[in-house]
Amino acid sequence: MKSIIIKLIKKRWLLFLSILLVLPAIWSLFRSDFFRMHDWLHVARLIELDVALKAGQFPARWAPDFGWGYGMPLFHFYSPLPYYLAELIHLIKVPAVWAIKAIFALNFFAGFYFMYLWAKDQWGKHGAILAATAFTYLPYRAVQFYVRGSLAELTATTFIPLFFYAAKKKNILLTALAITAIFLSHNVIGLFALFFLPLYFLFNLKFWKQFALSGLLAFGLSAFFILPAFFEKNFTAFSNLTGGFFNYKFHFIYLRQLLSRAWSYGGSVLGPKDDISFQLGWPHLILALPAGLVWFKALKPKKKKINLDLTYVFLSLLIAIFMMTFHSQFIWDKLPLLQLAQFPWRLLAFAATFVAFLSGSIYAIVKKPPKILLPIIILLIISLNLNYFKPEKFSNPEDFYFTNRQKISADTSGVLYDYLPKTAIKPEDETPSTSLFETKATITNLQSKTGYISFISQTDEPTNFIFNQYFFPGWQAQINNQSVNIQPDIELGRIQLILPAGQHQVKIKLAKTQLQQLSDIISLLTWLGLAGYLFNKRYV
Repeated sequence: MKSIIIKLIKKRWLLFLSILLVLPAIWSLFRSDFFRMHDWLHVARLIELDVALKAGQFPARWAPDFGWGYGMPLFHFYSPLPYYLAELIHLIKVPAVWAIKAIFALNFFAGFYFMYLWAKDQWGKHGAILAATAFTYLPYRAVQFYVRGSLAELTATTFIPLFFYAAKKKNILLTALAITAIFLSHNVIGLFALFFLPLYFLFNLKFWKQFALSGLLAFGLSAFFILPAFFEKNFTAFSNLTGGFFNYKFHFIYLRQLLSRAWSYGGSVLGPKDDISFQLGWPHLILALPAGLVWFKALKPKKKKINLDLTYVFLSLLIAIFMMTFHSQFIWDKLPLLQLAQFPWRLLAFAATFVAFLSGSIYAIVKKPPKILLPIIILLIISLNLNYFKPEKFSNPEDFYFTNRQKISADTSGVLYDYLPKTAIKPEDETPSTSLFETKATITNLQSKTGYISFISQTDEPTNFIFNQYFFPGWQAQINNQSVNIQPDIELGRIQLILPAGQHQVKIKLAKTQLQQLSDIISLLTWLGLAGYLFNKRYV
């Protein structure tokens, strides 16, 4: 039995090593309780996604309980991938809270593995282990998880190393899947990726055809989300995302903040006294220094050979750091699309990833390093950063992570309003809707589910009918199978139509706009084509 275990460990050594090194960073997930983060709405989003999918929406777009029970097109704009992954776990009867915990944990294990793959070619096996450990224990990964609770941004960052590994290997399919995962995980990281990923391609121009195919494939796979999210954003209160506190001008950082080891669980403010950490990590920066020597050694006097990958990483790191500081404001001022990022320091997702990659460089300059060197450096990385990987305080999951739809309506709507329809009006008393509709007509044969209501109306004279869901493009109404006009009511912006006198069959449903239909068709054909290609490659 002992020999079998030893053989298994030798065969799957990377898996066992990742478990050993990653577990200390996520130990808090294994308790029965949970902890408050800046964004504590993950379970509520999962519940809303589950409701929408089970009502027949695919892809899911409408969250019926947010917006004080009047609904909002949340998944139309908010990056869906982490919640779809959590839904796969939730569908096998895992409680929603534990499904979200599982996705947080999987991010750290996947991130370790992806960074190992990327760094191995450059630094070798031992250097790759260092880089993967450094990536796991990046202070900014702790900020994403334990402070901000940004599951979407954490997930997008996880896939950044996978992209560089796949692109390095000229693997068109894997490169496309990595790009797709970034786009579907976080809008802002996807926005930054539109610069950093093509920049990498410029350093490998001879493979431009492979890269172009990867980009085209990624576009097709993610079109169902990225096209409507971008072109239909003006149908929402989107200005909330870039005004007031969310204005990018308030959130530039100072270079010294990249070095400061100060730690807190607050937020970002104007100036250098933020109550949140933006450090890159002292052990990470020290370990990254030998990479500079590796780059210079590659400059041969005669051939003048340049390590293009390291050149790209150093250049991108400098660009990311510069764009986080107020010195770059003139660029932000001229690029409205970039202003959607809100917080320039979000570029730490790329900057910190590059620093973690460079952390394995010591194995490229030390000849015949002692075996004890690797565990010593690993312990150094973990010991100097482990204190960041803990929550501020624990709490009962039911205090914040609601699974009850009524509590979701009552207790989360006031903090999630960025994607409310443009015509939606906040209720004065913020009391969630308790009724499905408002009308003086007699209603019978009522059937309803998320995004749909059907009934028979009886009235002696034309009567107003208000369906207690916010109006948004895509909602349609039929009376006796004939389309009729609907509009937002003046009180709250709910769906309103006139019921004619007599008895009538009425249906109201959330359909797809022409852009949504086109986007879904593009993605469906791309995914089917990909599945057919893989099947043909595997079985034919």
